[in-house]
Amino acid sequence: MNERQWGELNEALRDERDADRVTAAAKFLHENATAEDVPRLMEMLKDKDDVVREAIAGPLGKLAGPAELPQLLIALQRGFDDGYDCDGFQAALVEIAETNKTAAQQVLKGLMKSSDEVTRENAKWLLEFCETAPDA
Repeated sequence: MNERQWGELNEALRDERDADRVTAAAKFLHENATAEDVPRLMEMLKDKDDVVREAIAGPLGKLAGPAELPQLLIALQRGFDDGYDCDGFQAALVEIAETNKTAAQQVLKGLMKSSDEVTRENAKWLLEFCETAPDA
């Protein structure tokens, strides 16, 4: 995407007055983000706005796959800590686990060794989905 598109997308994702605009922006992002956009998506994953983080979870997972699960799980927990249900975010993570079973298991089993209890709990939750999913 070009700079103009990123600017418009960023503005639309933050438009609290127009849910349809936010939804359209998230859909556009999901359909148009490319591997070249991964660094920007990773930066957006740190955004203070939960809507922005949730909107980029699916595209980032699709493009970067299980390698970014540690950062995605951190952003998921931030949403929980901020009081959000994160249902769309969770769905994106489940899709990563189900479509990339072996790679996701490897990353998540590494996270199970973390000294942080919340990290271990989130990894355990997601690991259940890749253990029951057929190999893709």
